[in-house]
Parts: sequence; structure tokens; C-alpha cells
Amino acid sequence: MPEKRNRKMPPGLAPRVAISIVIFFAWLIYTVIHLAFLSQLFTLLQNVAIILSVFLGGVMILAVMWSSWGMKMGKHWRE
Repeated sequence: MPEKRNRKMPPGLAPRVAISIVIFFAWLIYTVIHLAFLSQLFTLLQNVAIILSVFLGGVMILAVMWSSWGMKMGKHWRE
């Protein structure tokens, strides 16, 4: 049998998963509220730009958060 290595996982996975879920649902909630109450104030192109920019902001936050975790994991598993 292969011997098991006693490696501990680096901390930080659970908060990142929770934040990812919160950002996803916050984006959905904002989209519904914007389309229901604020969309009449803007043109179609402006509404698309607003929704897209909020989505890309969330993706940017997630990308920075998960890439830093991925770099830490890469260093951890390389050792």
C-alpha cells in the first residue's frame, strides 16, 4: 500500500467558497432589483452595460481571490 503523507491543507478554502457563493447571489439579486426598478431610467444599451460591469466586477474579485489561493496551493504541493 502506498504510504500516506501527513500533509495539512493550507487554510482558506472555506471562506473563499462562501464568498464566491455570496458574490454570485449578490449579483443575481442586484440584477433582479435593477431590472425591476431601475431599468426604466436607462436605455437598453446602458442597462446591458450596467449589468455587464457589475458582473465583471464580481468576476474580478473572484479571480483575484482564487488565483492567490491557487498560487499558495501550488507552492504547498510543490514542496
